[in-house]
Amino acid sequence: MLFSPEPKSDRKDLYDREKELEQLKSLSSPISLVLGLRRTGKFSLINVALNELGIPYIYIDLRKYEEKSYVTYKDILQDFEKEINRLTHKFPGLLDLMKRLRGVSILGNSITLAWGGKDKVSFSSLLETLNDWGKFVLVLDEAQELIKVRGLNLLPIFAYSFDRLGKVKIILGGSKMGMLYRFLRVKDPDSPLYGKAMNEVILRPFTKSQSIDFLRRGFEEANVPFNKEEDVYETLGGIPGWLTYFGYKYVQHKDFEKSMKETLEYVKGLIMKEFDNFLLDKQIAKERYLRIMKTVSKCATWSQIKNSLESLEGRRISDSEVKRYLDNLMDASFIEKKEEGYCPSDPLIGITFS
Repeated sequence: MLFSPEPKSDRKDLYDREKELEQLKSLSSPISLVLGLRRTGKFSLINVALNELGIPYIYIDLRKYEEKSYVTYKDILQDFEKEINRLTHKFPGLLDLMKRLRGVSILGNSITLAWGGKDKVSFSSLLETLNDWGKFVLVLDEAQELIKVRGLNLLPIFAYSFDRLGKVKIILGGSKMGMLYRFLRVKDPDSPLYGKAMNEVILRPFTKSQSIDFLRRGFEEANVPFNKEEDVYETLGGIPGWLTYFGYKYVQHKDFEKSMKETLEYVKGLIMKEFDNFLLDKQIAKERYLRIMKTVSKCATWSQIKNSLESLEGRRISDSEVKRYLDNLMDASFIEKKEEGYCPSDPLIGITFS
């Protein structure tokens, strides 16, 4: 159902994403990027694509590392280990290939991957083994968190897989698009991924007409009368996740004000949690970032932002500092640059900081 709060797994529950779904399923490049703001349905799209492709896959959700300032090789390998064990229980033949790898221990039908010492497992060797096994998809969701990885350089491994491992397809999901591009360094001539064409699937917020139609269909599906679709859009904008949450709440309560209040509280809580995670390694500049977000809540020019920061601290702040703060906020998809200046990337981000 359209208003179901769970991630979608069936095409019929995806609204107006047929083009994006087919583009992702094409796997037209060894590496696909699924990009979009928070709650635009990236996981649901990936989930439906994997179900329809029917290819064995490993899915690692990196959101859990948003609250960490760094990620270790052990963290990544333990995530991989859980998924490999899921696969070997379903495909026992994979176990025979895995046991040939250095650093792999087998007990019964389960494997353990050594993450340290001279016998630690090579990540590229893991991908080579999976490539020898057959067609395979590796999904790394919220892949911008990989920028925090210490003790493992993934870019040469991705490049090697791109060039040499024809049966392995990699899908990288990302809601902080600038940060993901910064991690991949696709425009850096010194990057192993420089010049490699990737399959970019972009999920944009719904337009006004799409949002209204989505709400109408959802309420018809739930057999609940409703006639305030435009009011919902004017408040929440076109982020599918926010519209879905409102619809779910209204079906429960049949009360517009209560449902909208609960939706806004839920959304603001999520946005502030994500902003707190963003600030984890930026505590020294915390007040500056908060001031910028308040200043741009209804859009602001460069000069207005700089003046606001200087007013906060009572001293001159260099252009380079202002640029760094704005670039970091844009990379994390909290703000975007428009003709009128710097604005929240999602209307509810503006409401949260106003």
